[in-house]
Amino acid sequence: MPRGPAPRTLPHARTHAPAAVVRSQPRRTFRHALRHVLAASLAASLLLPVGAPSGAFSGGTSAGRQDAPILLPPVLREARADEPASYHPGFRTMGIWIPETGERLDVAVWYPSVRAPSEIHLGDWTLDVARGGKEVPGRFPLVVISHCTAGSRLSHHDTAEALARAGFVVAAPTHPGDNSNDTSSLFLPEQLTARPRHVSTTIGRLLRAPETAPMIDPTRIGVIGFGTGGATALLLAGARPDGSRYAGYCERSTPGDPYCTKWASERLSRLPEALRSLQQGAATVEPAANATNATSTAKSSGAAAPVRTTGAADAPPALEDPRVRAVALVAPGYGMLFPRASLARVTVPVAILKADDDEVNRAPLHADALRAALPRPPEFTVLSGADHYALMAACPPNLQRDLPELCGGVDEDTRQAIHRILNARLVRFFLATLGEAGPPLPAPAPEPEPQMQQAQPDAAPAANATSAKNKSKSDKDEKKKKDARPRKQDGAPAR
Repeated sequence: MPRGPAPRTLPHARTHAPAAVVRSQPRRTFRHALRHVLAASLAASLLLPVGAPSGAFSGGTSAGRQDAPILLPPVLREARADEPASYHPGFRTMGIWIPETGERLDVAVWYPSVRAPSEIHLGDWTLDVARGGKEVPGRFPLVVISHCTAGSRLSHHDTAEALARAGFVVAAPTHPGDNSNDTSSLFLPEQLTARPRHVSTTIGRLLRAPETAPMIDPTRIGVIGFGTGGATALLLAGARPDGSRYAGYCERSTPGDPYCTKWASERLSRLPEALRSLQQGAATVEPAANATNATSTAKSSGAAAPVRTTGAADAPPALEDPRVRAVALVAPGYGMLFPRASLARVTVPVAILKADDDEVNRAPLHADALRAALPRPPEFTVLSGADHYALMAACPPNLQRDLPELCGGVDEDTRQAIHRILNARLVRFFLATLGEAGPPLPAPAPEPEPQMQQAQPDAAPAANATSAKNKSKSDKDEKKKKDARPRKQDGAPAR
C-alpha cells in the first residue's frame, strides 16, 4: 500500500452538489470521418457482435496466454485484491497552449485526495471524483494517458480514477486532430508525430504548475497508450518508427482491416518520407525549462535528476522523452512500423494488454508482433472477449445513441469485468515499476536569528548592554543642550 499519511476514512456518499457542465463541441466532423470516409471497413469492424464466452476470461503473463479459461468470479476477486483503494480520486482540469503549433491541449488531472468523491458532469460524461479536492501530502508517481483514436481526455476516466485511488497522479490530454470532435490527422504522419509532443508538453506543464508540481515525483513518470496511444508510448520510450514497413502490411492482414481501406492507404503512403528523419534523431526534452524544474525538485528529494540530452546541431530531434520510465500499451496500434531494429532503444519496462477481439488493431500484426520484437520481454496480458472500444469507459447515453461505433460490441457487465482486470493489471505494473507514494517534500529549514548572525565572537553581552545604555544617555544630554540654545526667529536679521 502507498506509504505516507493515509487519508481519513470518509463515507463514500454522493453529495449530488451542483455540478459544472462543459458543453461539448459539435460532432459533425467526426461523424463524417468515421462513417463516410472510413466507410464500411471501420464501422463494420467495430459493430461486430462481440461478447465473452459464458462468464469466462483468461489472463496472460509474459509466459504466454493461458489455455484454460478462468471463471469470472475468481478473476474479479483477484482484480479487487490487486487494486489498492487507499485514496479518494481528486480531479481538476487545465488548458495548455502550444504557441509553436497553435494547438490547445485540454487536460484532465486526477490525484490522491482526502475528500470523498461525488458525481460531476463534463459534457456527456459523468465522473465520480472530488473536484478540486485537497491533495494528500506526499510525492506521487505521474502517469500520462494517451487516449485511443477518436477518444478524448475522459475516454478512460475509470482507469484514471483507479490509478489515483492507488496513489498516482494521472493526466490525460485530448489530442488535437485525433479526437471525438476532430479526426483530421487520422492515418497521417502527424497522428504519430504530434502525440508524443502533446504528452511531453503535458508533463512539462505539470512539473511547473504550482497546483500540481508539489505532488509529483519528477523521477517517476509513466505513460499508458490506448490504441494509437500505444505507438505514442513506444516513441516516448525511444522507439524509431520505420515508415517503409507499411508497404507489405495489407498483404499480411485479413479483409476489412481499417489500415487497408483506399482512403487510409493513400494517407499512410506518406509515412516513409515523413518518418525517415526520425531514424537518426537525438533524444530531447520539450521544453528546456522542464529539465531545470525536474532537476531542482529531484535535488530537494534526494533523487537523481533526469538527464536532458541532445545530439548534433544538424540532427533532427527524436520523439523520445527520457523522463518516461515505464510504458503500458493497451490494444496498441501501428505495430507494423516497429520491427526489432526500431525497438532496440526501448529499455524501460513495457506492459502489453491485448484485446483478444480487436478488429481495429488486429492483435497478430500489432500487440503480438510488438511483444515478439521488443528487446526485453514485456509483461503480457490477454483480455479475452474485449474488442477495441470495450477498453474505453462506459459510453454515456448520448454517445451510445449518436456514435455507437465508439462504444464497442460488448454489454456493460462484460465491459465492467474487462475493466476490473485492465485497471488492476495497470495498477500492479506501475506500482512495480514506478513505486509507491513518497514522503512529503521536506519543509524549508528555519532562518537563523539576525542577532546571532551579527554578534561578534569576543563581545560580552554585559559590555554591549552597558555601551548601548551609555550611548543612549549621551544622546539625551546632547538633545537637551540643543533645546536650551536660543532659536533664530523667522525673518530676523542674522548677527
